[in-house]
Amino acid sequence: MTDSTMVLISTHSDLCQTVADLVADIPGLSLQIVSTTDQALLFVQREEAALVVVHSARAGDGEDALSFIQRVAAAQRSIATLVIGEQYQAQQALALLRAGAADYLARPLDLGRLAYLIEMLTLRARHTAPRPAEAPAALPVQTLGSKDLFFFTPAGAMARMMGQIQRVAPQDTTILLGGETGTGKTRLARLIHELSLRRDQPFLVMNCGALSANLIESELFGHVRGAFTGADRDRTGKFAEVGRGTLLLDEIDALPLNLQAKLLRAVEERVFEPVGSNRSLPLEARLIAASNRVLDEEVAVGRFRSDLYFRLNVVGFYLQPLRERPSDLVETLARHFVAEFSSRNTRGVEGIASAALQALREYAWPGNIRELRNVIERAVALCSGTILQLDDLPETLDPRGFRSPDRNTAVSTTPSRGLSLARAKEEAEATRIVETLKQHNNNRQRAAAELGVSRMTLYKKLHRYGLMGVS
Repeated sequence: MTDSTMVLISTHSDLCQTVADLVADIPGLSLQIVSTTDQALLFVQREEAALVVVHSARAGDGEDALSFIQRVAAAQRSIATLVIGEQYQAQQALALLRAGAADYLARPLDLGRLAYLIEMLTLRARHTAPRPAEAPAALPVQTLGSKDLFFFTPAGAMARMMGQIQRVAPQDTTILLGGETGTGKTRLARLIHELSLRRDQPFLVMNCGALSANLIESELFGHVRGAFTGADRDRTGKFAEVGRGTLLLDEIDALPLNLQAKLLRAVEERVFEPVGSNRSLPLEARLIAASNRVLDEEVAVGRFRSDLYFRLNVVGFYLQPLRERPSDLVETLARHFVAEFSSRNTRGVEGIASAALQALREYAWPGNIRELRNVIERAVALCSGTILQLDDLPETLDPRGFRSPDRNTAVSTTPSRGLSLARAKEEAEATRIVETLKQHNNNRQRAAAELGVSRMTLYKKLHRYGLMGVS
């Protein structure tokens, strides 16, 4: 076990004694008490602090705590910061959490909660051998190879976002990802996990939109035997299964309001109870939430709790749809996917013909990156030579026939050469689904109602037509 130091910034003797008593019970951790943030920063700069606890005792101290967190980030030190306030102030708490604070507690303190946070936030430092001084805490994005191909660009909004990702990933801050279906939210969540200090722990995904309301609670919290009809044995939920790893809650907007309340408690208090149990378990995972709907609009109409939204949206990132990203990205991704599927399936496809590239560039990609990936996988499988041709692409991309439903031109009423009746029906159905989703701002429940199908049926059709996306 490695000896580690926790720094407390406070001039209140009672709080100092309380924290000292808690730290004394944690093996491998010692306490250093300082009175100013400048003194604490010396420990941070020398990388001698596993955790810094900032006591915000007066009204102006909140700004000092915020400034300290920003200075730690500027020094590129991935050291957790915990803030203790004299009374709970929602706006101050949100600002501190957005800046990167691991958590915000208010007095009178829940000592059990404080002890748990101190132990959890210092665990890695106390049980991990020191790294060489040159070794970074997290991998820079530029070294991730093809993982960052979907996001990294030399300039622009995506480049700025990736810089912010690098800064926030090593912290335990809760993150909210937004963007259309297929823009790469799951892939970005995994990238954040791989850049974090939890990268050796599990990364799990729970798709809230793929489960019925009565299954979501059990899937998330788990249940005990006899909790409900059919519960013939205990079940471990995602919160317990992921342990100290990262859990992505995809399509978070699909959670019923009653479960939103339970999730809020789990996020705020970092504890949860399996269905049918009275025993509280610690929530140790980092949470990332994702939605393809605009959550503040869902809050405005009462479909999503505002308190949960603000608690999840500590740091938010929006992924641009493929059509709004640099024009050469489609070609870059297409060539990447050709190489991937050609190698995987031993197909020997080495390139893409100019006509096919032009069709790929002109298509609007309503299904974004996942649709592009599916199109290239299909094209490589059908390609009879070493160069992927226009005829290898689906009819929806062929400028001689069907067009993207998002393009300004109308859908052609003259089918492409060789288009079967079954294929024509599929094209029409896919076009209708995309148009309806667009009309309802990607609200699948309302789109399914208009289409006269269940949400699960719509979900399966989105998968079938490659429109589900990397959410």
